[in-house]
Amino acid sequence: MIKTNMVKLAAMLVLSACIVASPKLSAAAPSKFTPELMQPNVSVLKISAGKSLIKNENEVQLLDVNQETLSRPLDLKQKVLDVHVLEKPTKLVILTEGAPGRIEKHVFNENGVRLSKSEYKIKAPERGKVKWVAPAKGVNERFVVQESNQFSLYTSSGSLVVKYNAQPNNSTYEYVNVVDWDVSAYPYLAVKYMGQRTMADDYFISIVNLYSKTSTEVPGLEINRQLRIDQQGRLNVWNSYNYENITPANAAQPDPTQKQTFHSLYNISSGKALAHHQSLFQQVPGQASGGWDTQLAGDTVFVQDLGTGLWSLYPTDGPVAIAKQQTGLGKGAKFIGYEPEAKTAYFLVKTDGSAAPELKRIPIE
Repeated sequence: MIKTNMVKLAAMLVLSACIVASPKLSAAAPSKFTPELMQPNVSVLKISAGKSLIKNENEVQLLDVNQETLSRPLDLKQKVLDVHVLEKPTKLVILTEGAPGRIEKHVFNENGVRLSKSEYKIKAPERGKVKWVAPAKGVNERFVVQESNQFSLYTSSGSLVVKYNAQPNNSTYEYVNVVDWDVSAYPYLAVKYMGQRTMADDYFISIVNLYSKTSTEVPGLEINRQLRIDQQGRLNVWNSYNYENITPANAAQPDPTQKQTFHSLYNISSGKALAHHQSLFQQVPGQASGGWDTQLAGDTVFVQDLGTGLWSLYPTDGPVAIAKQQTGLGKGAKFIGYEPEAKTAYFLVKTDGSAAPELKRIPIE
């Protein structure tokens, strides 16, 4: 009997060692949702049905809404510079800053299993951003490096293709600087600026052609806006506003008696608008409360009226609402995405007495 037990014990130890050593299994265990995921600067990219990628300032995590699990991809112990989700086949491309300041590219499958890792001679700037440009129309992958108002396009070998000074000639402002940007297949770039004038800051977005070095300003109220170029090379521009925020009288402010454009989609090459989403967000009489919160996840736009709490969902490229004037959601929720097959919207919400958010499913009729 003792000999039999010893054999069983040895077999169990061997099996355990094989499981630990297996390269196909992730060492990262599912984790709880953290309060940091609720921040406005956290972006959500849809991977596939039920799976999304969540990017924080220096971290990338995978979310499975069906299993309610959150895990971090393998071996990402570096500063995250850029993230992309590619289709057919599905791949996650993540740029990080390696040593000594070199750009590294990590490729994972949708489950967070590493497929490849590459290092490039291009250096990440100390103060600036780097973005990856996927191969397209016979052109190999490229990299765009931004330092202040200067943009540089490089090949994967580190050869400089073009430089562009994005400093606009605008006498209206005392100072203008780049605060955000995104890039599609060469040669198009979308740049968000902040222009400073007396007691006010204005925000405006321009589409830049790096080949011709010409730019076209995207129309819209000069309040703070966000931008993202989707996988089809189309430019999404959206905004949020709270009437309670104290702003100078001469700053750009929306009129609460008029409909507001909270999201627009543009053709990146022509600058032509492909879709506009508008709604009326009234200010409560005698009070400063009201406004709206807009979030983008995948190809779906979420907007909530801060005065009434009602919320709606729209496809990024169409005017017909997926869901309109819905209830059952408090303010401050983080939109994770909409799954058309399940007809369900997913959010991270905070419950009373809990610091960590929880996943909430809301069926759409």
